[in-house]
Order: sequence, then C-alpha cells, then structure tokens
Amino acid sequence: MNSEHTEAEVLVVMVTAPNQQEADRLAEQMVQERHAACATTVARVQSVYWWEGKVVKEQEALLFLKTTEDKFPSLQEAILKAHPYKVPEILALPVKDGLPQYLEWVRKETS
Repeated sequence: MNSEHTEAEVLVVMVTAPNQQEADRLAEQMVQERHAACATTVARVQSVYWWEGKVVKEQEALLFLKTTEDKFPSLQEAILKAHPYKVPEILALPVKDGLPQYLEWVRKETS
C-alpha cells in the first residue's frame, strides 16, 4: 500500500471443514463475532493431502471469509478455538482489487 492509501487491506480467508454443518456453524460464529463481514460456504469439495504419513482423500466443505488484515489475528484465533481439526487450513489471501463499495463495506463491518 502506498502512503496515501491507509485503508485496511481486505483479505479472503479460506478454511476447510469436515462437512457443511460445521462450515455453517463456523461461518455464523465468525460473522456474529465480527471477525468477518461475510462468509460464503461451498458445500462439497474434495481434498487430497498428506496427514500423519499417508495420503488422505476426504469430502469437505469450504468456507470463504471476508475480513481485513487488522482483524485476521482475532479471526485466526477464533477459528483455532472453534474448529474440530487439530490443524485446520487457514489461508489468508490479499484482495488486490474489487468493487470499492464492497471493500469499504467489509472494512466497515469488521471495524
């Protein structure tokens, strides 16, 4: 960000969950507690990954949380406390550009 642009950076945070019900629960909690302005869930994705020495293939749900860089530490902490996985996927991706009104709404709802 340049010195003229002091607005909080918007992030999209990806989190997988074991099923749609768990994704819905996490989504509602993160938005209700204002860690995120919005949560979008995808009911069924397939993940293939290494876990404890073997390749695992699982059906999961995917959660996209829209938040700001300033709110990310509290969001991550809340997910870690509420998530059933020992090591949940929590990936924060910066939003390079977007509809200015939407980005401002995300900032407003998480402040």
